[in-house]
Amino acid sequence: MRIDHAQLRALAAVIREGSFERAALALNVTASAVSQRIKALEERVGKLLVRRTTPTEATAEGQVLVRLAEQTALLERDAFERIGLSDADLPRASIPVAVNHDSMETWFPEAALAFAKAGSTTLDLHTEDQDHTVALLRQGAVLGAVTTLSEPVQGCQIHALGSMRYAATCTPEFHARHFAKGVTAQALAQAPVLVFNRKDDLQARYAQRLTGSQQSLHAPTWWIPSTRAFVHANLGGLGWTMNPLPLVRRHLDSGRLVYVKARAWEDIPLYWQHWKGEVASMVQLTRAILQASSTLIRKRR
Repeated sequence: MRIDHAQLRALAAVIREGSFERAALALNVTASAVSQRIKALEERVGKLLVRRTTPTEATAEGQVLVRLAEQTALLERDAFERIGLSDADLPRASIPVAVNHDSMETWFPEAALAFAKAGSTTLDLHTEDQDHTVALLRQGAVLGAVTTLSEPVQGCQIHALGSMRYAATCTPEFHARHFAKGVTAQALAQAPVLVFNRKDDLQARYAQRLTGSQQSLHAPTWWIPSTRAFVHANLGGLGWTMNPLPLVRRHLDSGRLVYVKARAWEDIPLYWQHWKGEVASMVQLTRAILQASSTLIRKRR
């Protein structure tokens, strides 16, 4: 069975852009043309490939073909570059990559800058919680992901990056008010805590480890899904929380923040997983990521 590349590109665009209308704009065709291509592809393979939700979603079978479409786009560009075509003659290529929020706010931009110097391929970055970026990789929505998963996804290579260190911090005034008698289970249950979103369980895990309890953390909670606002709220004394150490190191050094408890940190291992295809742009991206991630915590051998 042969699959039409225009139909594959339409499928990938619909999933990437989230709607038929935006996919049409990206492909410079009409929404009707996109719909016809998707319908023809579904009839060709005999499977439903797109759920017409808002945003659109790929079915399990659609995820396989979306991944094929993204891989094909990279392979085409790589082949054209190898035979010496100029940039103007090359099809556009952008590598879809999932990156956890805190890496995006700390070390990953350096990887993107280094990658930009290596060629003209761009990155289509998706941000997610570090425990959930791998879901985008499995779905075929991205070709690479910074993740906490240490087991390789099928068809992917994996590279250990090091660990992101998260420090449990609060203001000196907050510490005196809530933890003067110690960081106990009772104190943690009453002290307000900052949490990024419903997928963020760092604070709960740390509290459980600190107290030796398996019970959930039922403290007053501020939900703040913004890294910048998160740090600002911590500095303002709204609550204690787990922050990436690079974001708050200077505030700890200045005394504006203090550790909740001595050695109050947790190291979260990160991995780079990516499609195995031997494509120059993916090799360059991996090299840039490995170099930029050298600032992460490494285990001493």
